[in-house]
Amino acid sequence: MIQDNPISVRKTIVLFSVFTIYFFFLLFTVHPFLKSITVWNPALHWFVTGYFLFMPMVAYAVYSVKKEGCNSQSSILRGLNIRGLNARDWKYSMFGLLILFACTGLIFGISYVLSLYFGVRELSTTPWFIEMHPLQGVERLLLLIWFPMFCFNIVGEEVLWRGYIQKRLSVKYTWPLCSLLWLMFHLPFGIDLMIMLVPIMVIVPFAFHKTQNTLVGIFIHGMYNGPIFVAVALGAMP
Repeated sequence: MIQDNPISVRKTIVLFSVFTIYFFFLLFTVHPFLKSITVWNPALHWFVTGYFLFMPMVAYAVYSVKKEGCNSQSSILRGLNIRGLNARDWKYSMFGLLILFACTGLIFGISYVLSLYFGVRELSTTPWFIEMHPLQGVERLLLLIWFPMFCFNIVGEEVLWRGYIQKRLSVKYTWPLCSLLWLMFHLPFGIDLMIMLVPIMVIVPFAFHKTQNTLVGIFIHGMYNGPIFVAVALGAMP
């Protein structure tokens, strides 16, 4: 029977740190290079850069479980803790998503009140490296390039952070540590986005901790990020 190889806290911190540094590296090399050689819609520079970030995350997670002896498709899925959602999984998925949207709304509301009554700058919803303008006309076809990158984004983070690392990390407070390190991975997005992302940084690792099903994290993460981005890209949200 194939056994998960335990991961130490040190290795966990190293893996999160390496991918965070790699994220910064891409933003200061590949991303500006694309901007310098193309006249694409600015959002497309991030779409392409994202492939360089998230595809290696998927590859590393699969490679890691293969080293444990998971060589067939079914054993790889088991090694990454991906299985169908049962009734309990759906409960955590749906309640987790609802709580996440409620917390996000609360953060927006607090930011608005602080701005209105105390002159505090409202939180920016766009990372510094993305020039997001609503896609017009034929530009909307760029979503066909975004969507596969988005899938690699959601699947890559969840199979690596949750299905591989969190499942094998044996410490007393596994999910809070993974929450904190996952927030560190988002340092390149800037402080505004990090504040807004605090709820998802807590809810997804906790939901995985309770269900041990990576698909729960994929569902919550994807249903939170995807519709919001599409709404912004099409001009339905500011």
